Amino acid sequence: MTHAPALFPAVAPELLARMHFPDDDVLATPAERYCRAIEAAHAAVLGSTYRGKLALYFLTADGAQHRLQACVWAVDDDVLVLQKGAALPLRAVLRLEFS
Repeated sequence: MTHAPALFPAVAPELLARMHFPDDDVLATPAERYCRAIEAAHAAVLGSTYRGKLALYFLTADGAQHRLQACVWAVDDDVLVLQKGAALPLRAVLRLEFS
């Protein structure tokens, strides 16, 4: 699934706490989810080691598309932990884009 970046309005990490996210995963196949998990782990290594930011593309529960520039500090099976303690459910992430 490819989305043009122009369709994703940018949001600040501080706004994530007020957003609601889908209960189901936004990616359809296990292969897509596996690739996303690998990219998320890579992002956490880059973020915690080099403080590198990346673009996160995600959906909210209302189906709205969003883009976030952030540094990923940590990741587990369910959540990306971003700078300043913001958290983003991994199930809402469409893709991660490294600069």
